[in-house]
Amino acid sequence: MPHFPKTDAFIQKPDGPVFGPVPATFTGGTILIEDDAVNIAEGDTVIRKLPNGNDDKHYVTKVNFYPGGNGVIGSHYQIEFTKTMHTKSPPQINIHTAQAVQIGDNNTQNIANAFEALIKNIDNSNASPAQKEEAKSLLKQFLGHPLVSTLVGAGVTALLGG
Repeated sequence: MPHFPKTDAFIQKPDGPVFGPVPATFTGGTILIEDDAVNIAEGDTVIRKLPNGNDDKHYVTKVNFYPGGNGVIGSHYQIEFTKTMHTKSPPQINIHTAQAVQIGDNNTQNIANAFEALIKNIDNSNASPAQKEEAKSLLKQFLGHPLVSTLVGAGVTALLGG
């Protein structure tokens, strides 16, 4: 079996934890790890310490596992990587004469949907008409409070005809 020079590497998960050291072979465009129990996945970062003390970071783009038995190398992972972390580009935002603007990053404004669903559930419940009206009246009173309407938005109060 050929001898591949190994370097201690550490695996950092996207949410921060770092594991290792793990013996790894850095072969230019691929990293080989012969520990078949290592927990590595796309999105992780493989880090090795350089002689100057800096961290050499490799952002994992693909993980292939090869079971042993070919006589040359045992079970191992072949890891493809990029040296550049992929991050989202900030969106370009142009606003021309707007009265109200909401800007987010792939988010949704769902508070109005939640109150619409609540009102629909009240209307579709088995409660008496008087109980349904009382529940909607209390909800309208809650949404009509100045602090709540400021935080939630006046549009939600309009759902109840207010």
